[in-house]
Amino acid sequence: MKNDKFYKPSWISAAVLQNPCYRNGVLQKGAIILNQVDPVLDLYPKLSDIFFIVERHGWFGVNEATRADLMLVEDLSCWELVARQSPNSILLDVGPSDFVDQDAFIPSPEIETTYDVIQVSCWSRRKRIELFIEAAARMPELSFVHMGHFENNGSNEELEYKRECLEYAKNYATNIYFPYENVDDNDGLNHSKTVMNQWVNRARIGVLTTQSEGINRFKMECLAANRPCLVPNDVATPTRKHIEPSTGVFYTPTVDDLMESIKGTLDRIEEFRPREYVLNVTGKANTLPKLRRALNELAAKRGQVAGFDAVSWDGRNASLAWGEEAVDLIEENLAQHAHGKPQVVEAY
Repeated sequence: MKNDKFYKPSWISAAVLQNPCYRNGVLQKGAIILNQVDPVLDLYPKLSDIFFIVERHGWFGVNEATRADLMLVEDLSCWELVARQSPNSILLDVGPSDFVDQDAFIPSPEIETTYDVIQVSCWSRRKRIELFIEAAARMPELSFVHMGHFENNGSNEELEYKRECLEYAKNYATNIYFPYENVDDNDGLNHSKTVMNQWVNRARIGVLTTQSEGINRFKMECLAANRPCLVPNDVATPTRKHIEPSTGVFYTPTVDDLMESIKGTLDRIEEFRPREYVLNVTGKANTLPKLRRALNELAAKRGQVAGFDAVSWDGRNASLAWGEEAVDLIEENLAQHAHGKPQVVEAY
């Protein structure tokens, strides 16, 4: 594999939504979700012969692909620019977190609420976790929980930032519980939907302190579980998405304003209706039909009979193959389907 072709090889991601098949000897394309679409297709040009390509951008800013059939446009402030650079692609106004599983993330009254505030964020300085810790240090009457993972599976930089945060918390914010404080890579973390729904339900509200990213999965999982979420007001368009008076609060990213926003949200928590918003506006129930319709439109243009009404995806990173596993997935599918009749069950 020519790693230099990729912006970041370890961040290549892929998920097969539907396998290719044959009907009466005619290939019926499947569907695959990719990031870094153009460099992947440079290396594997036949991939687009057997799959409709769906780009998962997963970040703020302009989508990078110019050769995807279907693009998930996470940053709607870039919609017109994306449309100009990819005039032959179908654009959808959703990102991966819009596929949050509203059947897995639910209010669970049987779970005891033991924390006031929860944060789930990786150990990266752009997440500004120190802001969360400093606010907690000045609110000893409240209880906090933070769960951290690693974008780079525990790099030296990540571990140093984690060490700094935990040391500060140990000295000044003993009201924060870090359940994975002794875990230094992603192998020891359980971020399954069941486990994460339990953690979200143990708290009353969620807090982001991030400086830059996409829509943010943790935010959406909080909303689906009927927990309002606090979001800094200096973030990009996708991270602001779905935060409105019924779902959460924007705050200025200072310790004082975060403290005031936490207190105000907890004081009027009964006024929020985040799950109702998710059920009406976003989540799998509303987003999957958009994806299916777009894929069916592509299939109809191609004249194929196999449709995509059974396609499902929950948008989570765990549903994707990453790095070498993603490359293996791509190469295995090419080996199976790109030459001759694929040995798969026909799609109906």
